[in-house]
Amino acid sequence: VSVVATHQLLTNIFEHICVTIVSNPHFRRVTGSMITDRDLQILERCNRENVKALENIVGVDRKGHEVHESNKRQENQLRAAGDVWSEHILECAKAYIMSFIYIVATVTSGYPIASGIGRAFGLTKASGPGVWLLYVLAFIDSLIYFWIPQINIMIIRLIQGRNIRHRMVGRTVVIGDPCPWVAQSAEAFLSKIFACSYSIAGLNVLSGNPADHLVHRHTHRVVRGSLLVCGRPDGRLTALTTLEASTCLAVNQASSIQSIGGTCESITIGHNKSKLPLSYKGIFLESHRPKFLCEKLLQDETILGGDVDGSAGLSAASLLGAYANMEKEAKLKAKMVCPVTGHQIQCSAEEQEEHHVDSVVKDLIKERKDTDKAVEVFRKMDKNDDGRIDFNEFMQAYKEVYPDVDPLQLVAMFQEADVDGNGTLDLNEFVQMSKLPKVDILAKLSVANRDNLGLLQVMPSRESYFGEQLVQIAPKQLPFIMSQSQHLAMELYESRIASVQRFVAMTVMFHQMGMRVQQFFPRISFGLWGYRMDRTHSIMRIATTASPVSGADVRERMLELHLRLKIQKAVDLVTRWYIQWSGSEPKASSGRESVFPEKYASRPTHVLFRSVLPDAKDD
Repeated sequence: VSVVATHQLLTNIFEHICVTIVSNPHFRRVTGSMITDRDLQILERCNRENVKALENIVGVDRKGHEVHESNKRQENQLRAAGDVWSEHILECAKAYIMSFIYIVATVTSGYPIASGIGRAFGLTKASGPGVWLLYVLAFIDSLIYFWIPQINIMIIRLIQGRNIRHRMVGRTVVIGDPCPWVAQSAEAFLSKIFACSYSIAGLNVLSGNPADHLVHRHTHRVVRGSLLVCGRPDGRLTALTTLEASTCLAVNQASSIQSIGGTCESITIGHNKSKLPLSYKGIFLESHRPKFLCEKLLQDETILGGDVDGSAGLSAASLLGAYANMEKEAKLKAKMVCPVTGHQIQCSAEEQEEHHVDSVVKDLIKERKDTDKAVEVFRKMDKNDDGRIDFNEFMQAYKEVYPDVDPLQLVAMFQEADVDGNGTLDLNEFVQMSKLPKVDILAKLSVANRDNLGLLQVMPSRESYFGEQLVQIAPKQLPFIMSQSQHLAMELYESRIASVQRFVAMTVMFHQMGMRVQQFFPRISFGLWGYRMDRTHSIMRIATTASPVSGADVRERMLELHLRLKIQKAVDLVTRWYIQWSGSEPKASSGRESVFPEKYASRPTHVLFRSVLPDAKDD
C-alpha cells in the first residue's frame, strides 16, 4: 500500500510541476520542456481510470467492499496462479509428512508395502522355494525407504496435475519487469512474506530487468522448476512495442533452457493479450483507458481484421511489423502530396525509397528551399521593414492563408516562437518556427489546462480515443505520423500507470501464495506451529539503518553551534555599538537614532559581553 501510495503522490507532484512549467512559455524554454498540455491531459485521464483498474485487480473497491463477481476475473487468475506456486513450495513439507506416516506405520506394524503384499499371498520363510522372493521384496522395501520422499513428491504432483519434471529442491522465484522499481519492490514484498517461514517451505527471490540484465544475470541459473514471473509493457503502443519485444525475448530465452524435457515455469503479466508460446501462463490485465491513436489506426486496418483487443491479440513481433509498414506508408503518402497545393505529385521508385541517394539529396534540396521560402515570407509579413514581426502582422498574414484559424492557436504559436519573449519575432525565430514539423505544432495547440474559474489545473482528456482532436485538425496524410507525437504520453502511461497495475497484480499473486503457505502449518499441527507472514525476524515493521554518528557527538556539536551563534550575536552587537559610538555626533545631527540600545551605551565592553553571554567569563 505504501509503495503504491508513494507512487501516486509522485505522479500528482509530477503533474503539478509540469503544468506550472508548461503554462509559462519562459519556463518552458528555460527548462527545455518537451511535455505538452495534451500529454498531461492524457496522463490525468489514465490516472483517474487507474482507480477502477486497481479495484478489479485486488477485488475490493475504494470503499472496502468486494467488487461484483463479474469483475473478479483478473483477481481469480492471480490467486489461482498463487495457489499453484504455493503447492510448489509446500510439496516438500507434504512429502515429509507422508514419509513420516509411511515409515511409522510400516515399521510399527512390521509390514512394509512390498513384503506385506508378499505375505498376503502366503509367502513365508518356511514356504521353501519362495524364500528368495521374500528377500527380493525386502530389497524393494529398502529402496522404497530410501526414495520415499521423491516417490511421495511424484504422487503429489500427479494428483495435483503439476509438472513432474521439476527438480525436487527448494524453489527460486525470479521477478522481472522493464520498470526497475516494480521488480525491486515486488522482490522485497515476496522475500519479506517468507522471511519467517520454516526452512522446509523457504524461498529464494531474485529480480532483474528483462530488457537489460535479466538474461545475463539469471538465465544461467535456470533449472527445471525455477519460477519466473515477468511484467510485460503494452506493446500495442508504438512507443512500447520494442520494449515488449525485448521483454518477450528474455522470457523466451529463459523458457527455452531445458533439461530432460523440463524448464522453468514462467508467467507473464501485462495488458497485451498475446500469450508467449514457451511461457506456462499469461495473465492479461484489462486496459481501463481509451485507445491511443496508433491503436485506433491499427484497429481500422482491414488486413488485420480490426480486432486489436481480441482474445488472441497480436504478438510483439507482429505489432513491430504492422507499425513499421504503417509508418512507411504514411511517410510515402506525405512525400507524394504537395505541401502548398495539397495535390498528388509523382515520385519515381528510387525517390520513394527512404534511404536512396536521390531521395536524400531531394530532401536536402527541399530543406534549403523551405528556408529560403521562409525568409521570403518573413519579408512580406514585415510591413514596416523593421526586421521584426509583431503579433498583429503575424495574425493578419496567417489569416490570409487560413481564414478559419482559431486566434487562440495563433497566440499559442506566436508565444512558442518568441524565444526572447520581447513580443516580436525576428528572422531567426520565424525560420525556426517554420522548420517545426506539423506534428509538433498541432500537438501543442487547442489544449488549455484551466478549469471554469480560470485556475491552473490538469484537466483529463475527454476524447473517445487519445488523438481524436489531432486527427480532426491534421491533414489526411498525417494520422499515423501524428501518433508519434503521443510517444511521451505513452511512456508516461507505462511508467506512472501500467507499471503500478503490474506491481499490484504481482502482490496479489504473491500474497495468495504466502497466505496458503502460512495457513498450512497451523492446520497440520492443530495450531502448535505457525508464523505470521506480516512479521520479520528484525521485529520491525519498517526497515531502518543505524545512524553512523554517535548521539553524544550530535549533542556536543549542537552545543558548540549554539555557543557560536551567541558569540556571533555579541560580536555583531559590539560592532554596531562601536560604529555608532565612533560616529555618533555627526550622525545624531542628521536625526538618525542610534541602533545600539541606550541601556548599553555607558557600559564597559566586558560588562556588555556578560549581558549578552551570561555564561561567559570576564577574561
